[in-house]
Amino acid sequence: MKHVIIIGGGILGLSCAYYLQRSGQAQVTVLEAGEFAAGTTSQAAALLTRARADLNASHFVAETHDIIKRFERERNESLMQRSGCWHLVDDGCATDTLNRYQEIALSQGTTAGFHNDESIQAQFPWLNLKANATALEYDDDGFIDPYLLAVVYMQQAKNSGARLLANTRVTALQAENGTICAVRSNDETFKCDDVILAAGPWGKSFARQYGVSLPMATVRSHYWITNPQDQITRDMPMLIDQANGFYFRSENGALLFGVRDSLGCYTNAEQLPDDIHALGFPEDPQGWAALEENWQALIERCPLLEQAQLSHYIAGVSSYTPDGKPLLGKPQGWKNLNVVAGCSGAGIAWSGGIGKAMAASILDDTSTERLDIAPYGLGRFGQGAAAPDVFSDEFQQQCALARSQKKTG
Repeated sequence: MKHVIIIGGGILGLSCAYYLQRSGQAQVTVLEAGEFAAGTTSQAAALLTRARADLNASHFVAETHDIIKRFERERNESLMQRSGCWHLVDDGCATDTLNRYQEIALSQGTTAGFHNDESIQAQFPWLNLKANATALEYDDDGFIDPYLLAVVYMQQAKNSGARLLANTRVTALQAENGTICAVRSNDETFKCDDVILAAGPWGKSFARQYGVSLPMATVRSHYWITNPQDQITRDMPMLIDQANGFYFRSENGALLFGVRDSLGCYTNAEQLPDDIHALGFPEDPQGWAALEENWQALIERCPLLEQAQLSHYIAGVSSYTPDGKPLLGKPQGWKNLNVVAGCSGAGIAWSGGIGKAMAASILDDTSTERLDIAPYGLGRFGQGAAAPDVFSDEFQQQCALARSQKKTG
């Protein structure tokens, strides 16, 4: 029986706790500095989209969909709104991306079908289409309350015997020669065989104390919600505009939308407040600059925004890496420290796959080999003398650029 300490009680730490504890081969303790799932998890738009151009990444997202369905069966309740998702392009060259999405989807037994402009217009009458528009539909996609999913992971882990401690801040790791033997908090010392660092953006500065460099930056993610609109039905499919980097979904009959702006607002991890909801971005505090940059393209695509009222603006943060892929695995020189971070705005969608893959890695379980964490190693941007300065403005701007160029959910 392995004793595993998980530092961080957001959705990724709780997912890891669930898969490890369920295995029967680990005794898990989760240490959360505040309240569970109250940090960046609670700020997410939580689009659960399967479209990925990379087969390995698609396996991680598929596991999240699978585990949600399992929870729904076990709990006899619906957790996710499966409204479907349409990926829109209106230039011929971008259809190559959609073809790749469909190829991967069909290889996994997922339904993904194409629609022409007439069909798209019928489904989204408020949309302004260009000639020769094409969309790829995933009818099983949808969205979920991220806090709810995190709580379900937590409850399932607890029911299996995991120990979950809120308001327990980790103060130190007791380590020698790359092996951690204990984790200390203000009140207790926890002996361990393995440690998972899943502390979100706060993990970067914590890891730095032990010579571990996490190549990611704390980048703003944000979205807007209009007042209720007659043309927006509650069960409307989500829409991702591949060309413009916009996404749209219904929020109880209002329109929720987001943009991939070029401003790339980020903050230094050393300056993060304990309460992430207190974090602001003084260069664009209410998102008006980002909205203005995209406004003309937005109203050309979605004319109803010209008369809609903007009722809510939600700004949070995500940990982005330069290539938009997560950080999973052991840092160089460490035998039992495992990092889960840098999910680049897709942590909710990846959560099931990450929990399962990290549990398998710690328990030396080879039965989940399709969930390969090797491509997401921490050293892929350089190690030792070749490692980037992850706290430099130049590096953090590279990470922010990854959000600006993001095409998937």
